[in-house]
Amino acid sequence: MPLRVTMIVTSPRVAPGILTAPAWDLLRQLPVLTASPAHPQLDALRAAGAAVTVITGEDSHRETADEKLAAWLSPHVPPDAARIAWLADPVAPSDLDRQLDRLAQSTPSDGDEAARDLIVDTLLATAELPGSALLDAVSVMDRLRSPGGCPWDAEQTHESLAPYLIEETYEAYQAIEDGDLDELREELGDVLMQVLFHARVAAERPEDPWDVDDVATGLAAKLIRRHPHVFADVIVDGSADVVTNWNAIKAEEKGRVSVTEGVALSQPALSLAAKLLRRASGIGVPLDVAVPVPVAATDQAVSGVEGALLSIVADVATTPLSSSDDAERAVGDLLFAAVAWARAGRVDPEQALRARARRFRDQLAAAEGAARADSAAPPDPLPAERWRTLWPSPCPPAG
Repeated sequence: MPLRVTMIVTSPRVAPGILTAPAWDLLRQLPVLTASPAHPQLDALRAAGAAVTVITGEDSHRETADEKLAAWLSPHVPPDAARIAWLADPVAPSDLDRQLDRLAQSTPSDGDEAARDLIVDTLLATAELPGSALLDAVSVMDRLRSPGGCPWDAEQTHESLAPYLIEETYEAYQAIEDGDLDELREELGDVLMQVLFHARVAAERPEDPWDVDDVATGLAAKLIRRHPHVFADVIVDGSADVVTNWNAIKAEEKGRVSVTEGVALSQPALSLAAKLLRRASGIGVPLDVAVPVPVAATDQAVSGVEGALLSIVADVATTPLSSSDDAERAVGDLLFAAVAWARAGRVDPEQALRARARRFRDQLAAAEGAARADSAAPPDPLPAERWRTLWPSPCPPAG
């Protein structure tokens, strides 16, 4: 008969002795073993009458085979006991903790239990509020920045970390575009790490320090203030009213006199243009005012944003590239009009350009593959006409 082990998993964030009823029932009924002499639950368990034995020994328990681990545990198991409880260390898992956890993850198939020497399952013995695991991340960051931690982490500043914040955000964006939710979960963890990192750096400032608790407290207070339809008695009629209220409350809080205040000029140019146009639209500025038809085209049968875009395209086509100032102005007008045109059609220009760039990436990769198959592998340059013959045809538009 195999030895059955139930791993008792507890949290260091929950006070000793505050366990679930199933955990207390099991711990009082079974022999309890642990490899952690400093386990935070030991005193509480023994005071409640649980029989807890702390075991130590040589490294023979590092063996990965189930029968070796069972043989090593057997001398520590009371006679005739077919089942024991194993108290895993919640902070620094031992080799035995990790081995038993590995076995717990490999559930035996039907009819296979009798052929095994060790059967391991898991019981979560402490209940936590949602978000409690964030404390672990805060603790790890504190360890990295403290004396004896990581030299690289200790050297970082807000300025040196800034590029990583942008990079990790884009990687999370990429996971969303790819529809890869597992990757998104990991990338959001990297974004969270940047938040914790900046908060930890700020906490070390000699003057006016603030920490992650200040960040979280400020966020919670802001969300409550800006959702009076949830946390107060304001009535809204749909999401449009929510946005209007949010912007009004934000403007009052910030003391802003212009809708242009608070727009980050460091964001990508297409996003900046879209943000400014959205702010202008919020106070009623029409797109044909934001993107007027060039004077040279006023005698043509054009109107609205579409007309402005067509006229600007014609203007760009006739602007000599030798004049860098004129060319930059003309291209800027063209791109700004394109963003306004996208806004008129409820299209995100940043996302649209990224989608077009991704299509180009796929076409380029396909053409390179065709070139390699033709024994003329890039990156060696090929004649332009050869690339024209290798370039894949664009997919026809949907519908």
